[in-house]
Amino acid sequence: MAASKYAAMAMLLLLLIPIAVAQPNSTCNLTTGSCINGQGTGIVTTIYTNATGKMGMPVYIAFAYAPGCPHCEALDSFIMNLSSTYDIRTTYINAIANQTALSRYLGYYKVPQSDYGVVPILFVNNTYCVGDASCISFLSKSIAAFAKNGTPVMNPGSGNLGGLTIFEITGLALVDSINPCAFAVLIFLLSTLFMRDPNKRRNLLLCGFAFALGIFIFYLIIGLLLLTGIKAALALTGLSNAYIYGAFGAFAILLGILNLKDYFAYGSMGFVMEVPRKWRPRMLATIEKSVLGSLASIPGAFIAGVLVTAFLLPCITGPYFVAGSLLKSLPLGTAAIWLAYYNLLFILPMLVITALVYFSFTSVEKASAFREKNIRKLHLIAGMLLILVGIIMFYSFVA
Repeated sequence: MAASKYAAMAMLLLLLIPIAVAQPNSTCNLTTGSCINGQGTGIVTTIYTNATGKMGMPVYIAFAYAPGCPHCEALDSFIMNLSSTYDIRTTYINAIANQTALSRYLGYYKVPQSDYGVVPILFVNNTYCVGDASCISFLSKSIAAFAKNGTPVMNPGSGNLGGLTIFEITGLALVDSINPCAFAVLIFLLSTLFMRDPNKRRNLLLCGFAFALGIFIFYLIIGLLLLTGIKAALALTGLSNAYIYGAFGAFAILLGILNLKDYFAYGSMGFVMEVPRKWRPRMLATIEKSVLGSLASIPGAFIAGVLVTAFLLPCITGPYFVAGSLLKSLPLGTAAIWLAYYNLLFILPMLVITALVYFSFTSVEKASAFREKNIRKLHLIAGMLLILVGIIMFYSFVA
C-alpha cells in the first residue's frame, strides 16, 4: 500500500516538472483579449465522477477559463492528469459566455478587483488561485490534503447578499430614511400644497408621491454612477475588498459620531449633519417655484424631487457611499436591484407621512412639530445605526 502511494506521488512529480518549468505564471486578459486566439486545443469540460481506484475523497473545483486561452488549457491538462489519481470533480465556467456565474464566484470568494477580467482562475475549498503556474503549484502542494479530508461542493448562490450584508444595507437605508433633511423638504412641500388649495387633498396625495418618486429615480441614478465609479477606482488601484470594507467601515463610524454630536450638542462645531443652512432658502424656493410655477403641480412635484436631491446630497450620500462599498462585488444588474431596495426604504417615510396627512391621521402642522421636537432623537438613531454598521464592516477587515 505504501509502495503504491509513493509510486503515485512519483508519477505526479514527473507530470508536474515539464509543465511547471515550461512557462511562468500567466493569465489571459478578457478585456483586451490577450492570449485568446481560438487556436488552442480547447477545454474538455468533463465533470469527473467518483471511480474505484482513485485516492481519497472527492475534491470539488470550479475552473474559470476562456476558449482559446493557452494558459487555461495548460492548467486543464494538469487537472486532467491529477484526475487519473484523485477523484477531482470540476465545474467549468466559460468566463466569456457565462459572466454572471463567474461574478458569483468572484464575489463569494472575495476576489480583489485587480484579478477581475483574467483567466484561468480556480476556486477550491475556501480559497482561489489565479494563473496557470500559480494554480499548478497550489494544487500540487494541496491536493493530497484536499483528497484526505474532501472539499465541500461549492455553491456561491445567485449573487444575492449574505444575511449580514442585508442587515447592513437595510440599516444604512433606514439611516437615510429618517434623515431630518428629507423630512424638512417633504413637510415644506406638503405645506405649500395645502396652503395653495386645502380642499384638493387628492392632489396633495399625488404630489407627495410624485415628489418621492422624483427623489427615488434620481437617487437611484446617482447610486448606479457611484457604484460604477467605485468599481473603476478599485480596478485602477487594485485594492482588496478587505481594505475597502475597513475604510468604509471607519467612514460609517465617523458619520455616526458626527450624528451623535448633533444629538448632544446640536449645531456645535459650526455645522449639523443636514442640508447646509445657507443652501436652504434656495432649496425651498426651488420647491415653491416648481410646484406653484407654470408647471402643473404633479409634474412640478416630481421635478422638485429631482432638483432637491442635489441639495440633499451633502447630508445623505455618506450612508450611500458605504452601501456602494457593500454592493461593489455584485454584477451591476443585481446591484441595481439592491439599490432600488435601498431607495424604496429611503422614500418610505415620505410616502407614509403623505398618506397620513391625506387620510387626516395627522396634519402638516403636527408633522412639522414632530420633526422639530424630535430632530435630535433622529440624529441619535441615525448615529447609533451608522456606528453599528461601521463596527460590523470594520470587524470584517480585522477578522
